[in-house]
Amino acid sequence: MAFDTLTPSLKGIATRALAFCKAEFGSNSLAVDSAIHKDIPWRPTFSMKPTSSLIVAVEVADNLYPEALRGAAHEITQFDFPIAVYQACSLELYQSDRGEARVNLLRRYGFGLITVDADGRVTPQFAAVPLAQHISKETLNAAAAGLNRSIRIRLNAAHTAYAANAGQGLQLVGQVIEGLIACIAKQAADEGLVAQGAANGDLADAIDALYTSPGFSQQRAALGAARAFVREFRNTASHAPKNGKQAAAKMRRCRAGFLNGVELAKKLRQVLQAHDYQTKIYVV
Repeated sequence: MAFDTLTPSLKGIATRALAFCKAEFGSNSLAVDSAIHKDIPWRPTFSMKPTSSLIVAVEVADNLYPEALRGAAHEITQFDFPIAVYQACSLELYQSDRGEARVNLLRRYGFGLITVDADGRVTPQFAAVPLAQHISKETLNAAAAGLNRSIRIRLNAAHTAYAANAGQGLQLVGQVIEGLIACIAKQAADEGLVAQGAANGDLADAIDALYTSPGFSQQRAALGAARAFVREFRNTASHAPKNGKQAAAKMRRCRAGFLNGVELAKKLRQVLQAHDYQTKIYVV
């Protein structure tokens, strides 16, 4: 029978968590104590495939952030199909985690958490995201260090959107980059370093005008990076994957694009500072 390898208490948690997940995600391709793929040695307590481009896997354990999840994370992240992973445990175990030290490790590495109380009530404490997509708040904060408050607020909003939809989050980062380029170009036009038309026209034209202006010869590396970002990642956000493999590849591109965008924002901020320009990006 299902979950017979678990202790009686864990079997009860697994049974309740499975019922919850079947109601939440369906039971398509449901598997119990089975490997997801030969390239992933980890055998989750159960897994299912709620959509054609997502696998949800659940590990039932009596310790938070178990070794099984730590060991499987790399293979899952590199796998050519999006996988979101939850731990299921007792509510008592969750509440006993002083300062949520172990719980925060689950959050940091992209795992979700489901708890089951003594009466069998199931509570999703926080959601998982496909691990190939995940960017932790700590990673964002480290990447955005040194940026001013208005830019960091916009990047935080982009990160919140990214957790639910990688393409949308990347688009919002792209809007930050567009805003910074426009900010530079408008002030450069006011100084006569580029034509007024370049400041009000297409983003690519503004970048080219700045790049070729003698007044920005010392900032061409940053402007070249902006040109590459626009070329490489502008279409990634809107590209609709046709299958799981394409979805996983898009997630990895969106993740790279998001972090590249944050680094680019820092470089463009340095361009503004080098010319004593104001940063006029408005939070919406």
